[in-house]
Amino acid sequence: MKPCPASLLVGQVGHTRRTPRHHSLRYRMASVLLDIDGPEAPPSRGWVFGFNRPALVSLQTRDYGPGDRPLRDWVETRLREAGLGEPVGRIQLLAAPRILGLAFNPVSVFFAHAPSGKLIGLIFEVSNFHNGRCAYAFPVGAQGDADEAVRFQTSKRFFVSPFNPVDGEYQFRLGRDQDSYRLGIQFIREGEVVLSAVHTARMEPLEPAALRHAAGLVATNTARIFFGILWEALRLRLKGLTMFAPRRGTIDTMPGRH
Repeated sequence: MKPCPASLLVGQVGHTRRTPRHHSLRYRMASVLLDIDGPEAPPSRGWVFGFNRPALVSLQTRDYGPGDRPLRDWVETRLREAGLGEPVGRIQLLAAPRILGLAFNPVSVFFAHAPSGKLIGLIFEVSNFHNGRCAYAFPVGAQGDADEAVRFQTSKRFFVSPFNPVDGEYQFRLGRDQDSYRLGIQFIREGEVVLSAVHTARMEPLEPAALRHAAGLVATNTARIFFGILWEALRLRLKGLTMFAPRRGTIDTMPGRH
């Protein structure tokens, strides 16, 4: 996987719960893929899109990672702690942008590339409704040698859904080329797949024409993600699912940025 030009991704997110009740949801989603040190060729001189500045649609790097120190330092530190020993070149972030200053990202993805362009590390930053975040960092190793899907597995250590305890593990599968993106996540507990989530999207250059073409989707992006999750949570509660939600501020919610 090589770095991509600044891109707009238009696609959908799907969740399928398999136990203790079958339940599924789908919603459309717009995301952007940008270099965290500044887009290579951003359409950010006008009022439609802005990078680290106010605009109708914007990406603010302070919304990710530590928030109070350079994002590059945080990415490199997380990857070193995960075992990456190579120098990092370009770092790209895939996330839902702010719309009129508001955004919510269930999962944001950082792509770390070597100076040669080879993908050498990935970070999946997961957010919850308690204003908490948790980063799952992985060196890519030999998996980054070809444009094929990469796979990772790790213990879950962060509270996300009120219908799932923290106990369990995640399996990530990510594939991306110059035209398409696919991320699959499975939550597994006691050897059984409890929940599967998939984000698929087509990619196109992040240009004013692309933003205008997807204006309807982009304009309602934040509201669709936020209220869609709340609506599906209500449906799950009506189906009788047990809630595991800890009180806000307890250790399981891990408020803040980690």
